[in-house]
Amino acid sequence: MGRRVTEKPVLKPVRKERVSRQVFDQLKEQIVKGKWPAGTKLPSENELAKQLNVSRVSVRSALHMLSALGLLETRHGEGTYVRELSGDLYFNALFPLLALSRTNIFDVLEYRRVMDPGAVGLATERATEEDLAELERIYHQMEEYTVDYKAFARADLEFHLTIAKATRNPIFIKVNTIIRDILNASMEGIVRALGIRDGLHYHRQILQALRDKDAVKAEGLMREHVDRTIQRLKEGGEKGEVYDQR
Repeated sequence: MGRRVTEKPVLKPVRKERVSRQVFDQLKEQIVKGKWPAGTKLPSENELAKQLNVSRVSVRSALHMLSALGLLETRHGEGTYVRELSGDLYFNALFPLLALSRTNIFDVLEYRRVMDPGAVGLATERATEEDLAELERIYHQMEEYTVDYKAFARADLEFHLTIAKATRNPIFIKVNTIIRDILNASMEGIVRALGIRDGLHYHRQILQALRDKDAVKAEGLMREHVDRTIQRLKEGGEKGEVYDQR
């Protein structure tokens, strides 16, 4: 038999990000962060082009993409408005970021109240020394980010995702990967509203329970952590509008 010839893969040069894509990302972020809630009328194309220092063509292209995703609607003679987001859109692969309202945060916390204790319970049995070292590293990052709530929230979420990875269960890992942006958006809202104290307090104890391989204690701490978060948000009003200035 002749020698098999393997074709070399052909890779194409990566193009620099188009201006319209950058405009799209900025406008989408306004919706994601709730700065433009449902019903908000967007500035005109001319106004947006001027604010962003780009051409009207780039703005129009970005608006078309957002409309195609169901985020915007054009009302003839009135302008462009932010649409009410449907549940189906939350898991649309083309729109990975969820525009979470404060009320939505309670839905995410309800999910976490069920999933997080189970994940940490499995992790106490399966976590390696490398997993524990990674959790320790992330915890120290959280200690460093005490004045940057966004960075703290990212590290906080990474702590939970690392626990999920330590379960060695591909379902836990895959689900968290799919909804990572949803979890991140909610985590930012929680840290912004409640501050960092509880996160540092509970994560340190949970990490010690993982080191001690005490599943009962780890699960109890995780459940208590989520329950306290829910309670503190509700004490700030139905939508959790409470801000910790520490």
